[in-house]
Amino acid sequence: MATMSMAMLAGSAVMQLTVIWGSCVFFGNYDISDSSTSSALENNKKPFSLTGYGVRTDDATSYTARIMILSMIPFLILQLAKLINSSSGIRVVILISLLVTLVFLFLYCFYQVFQPWIQERRLAYVTRKFVKNNLVASLCTAAGEPDESRIREVFHEIDQNKDASISDSELRALLLGIKLEEAGLRNEDFVEKVMEDFDTSGNAQIDETEFHRGISKWLCEANHPDNNQYDERPKLFSRTAQSEEQQSLLAKKAKQQSQTAQNSWFNYFKAAFLLIIGTAVLALLAQPVIQTISEFSSAVNIPSFIISYVIIPVAMSYRETLGAIKSARLKTKQAISLTFSEIYNAVFMNNMMGLAMFLLLVYIRDLSWDVSAEVLVVLIICTLMGLLTSCSTKFPIWTAIIAYLMYPISLGLLYVLTEVLGWS
Repeated sequence: MATMSMAMLAGSAVMQLTVIWGSCVFFGNYDISDSSTSSALENNKKPFSLTGYGVRTDDATSYTARIMILSMIPFLILQLAKLINSSSGIRVVILISLLVTLVFLFLYCFYQVFQPWIQERRLAYVTRKFVKNNLVASLCTAAGEPDESRIREVFHEIDQNKDASISDSELRALLLGIKLEEAGLRNEDFVEKVMEDFDTSGNAQIDETEFHRGISKWLCEANHPDNNQYDERPKLFSRTAQSEEQQSLLAKKAKQQSQTAQNSWFNYFKAAFLLIIGTAVLALLAQPVIQTISEFSSAVNIPSFIISYVIIPVAMSYRETLGAIKSARLKTKQAISLTFSEIYNAVFMNNMMGLAMFLLLVYIRDLSWDVSAEVLVVLIICTLMGLLTSCSTKFPIWTAIIAYLMYPISLGLLYVLTEVLGWS
């Protein structure tokens, strides 16, 4: 059962970095070449090629990938157990890896409290999907320009008390019945995002001019591939010089974030409490779920690693896969950057939470377990993809082919390690 648990963890992480990642590059590809031929200029379109078409990402996406690589350290520590023959030594390695995993998980959550750029990018991802799918099409003319009359009409529909301004309470009333939670976004988060983008005067009210300017800005961001509003590099890595205007904007934003943080400690404690409760529930349900999957595998006569490594990850991630592909199909640098950031964050949390639950189960119950093949597969695939995505911001379409191939290769490697070499 321990091996099956690791297979589920490995299947989810590897599928996101191979099949889903490759699909985003494939469906989101556009012309990324730096030069053009004369014939291409005449036709206003460059010929398709595996190197000239692909996707670009911003620098912050690369930093997210580097954070993802950190989740490989506990997996690397577990490899030391292969060099130890005593059961007590293996148990020590498991304990060390468990402690490192829990520390990384805590630091990741703690970092986002005081440096919330990861949260802001995720909010931008789900907000942008909502705006693109629900507002952009209805507020554009046939030529793709802002529809002045329609924008004015929407403004007056939201302005329920007819005071020529929109308040946060009126925005919340508008969102009643809109199931933003299904996209991973709370109504309060969306209201805060709209007020931040639209309320340039800072009076907690959006007048018609601000509303028109904000909608036009959203439309511009949605329709221009090179727009890169969310390329906000974390302070830990930022080294570029900034203009006085940029510094002023950053200072204003930092002040707003500081004020918000001072009033949000209750939310932080609530989030920590829910995280602990969720972890406890997962720990209690882990063994029964694994037992059920094992029995199902035997009943249908399908190898357990196929069930846990292929079927379950597909069933659990198909909605996220469709959402990522739909976002990538916007074919913009901003869309693909935020989508990739979502993938890297999901892999980090999957690795840390999954490994923590697995090691807790093994250590507390004192289960007999050798370093499984799945640990090595996750280490290899995540490290390779992490290095590739953290060192480059340009991914030609041939990288999607490599990502697709890495999935069956990982399955083959797993089969060789378990069936041929007899790894647990």
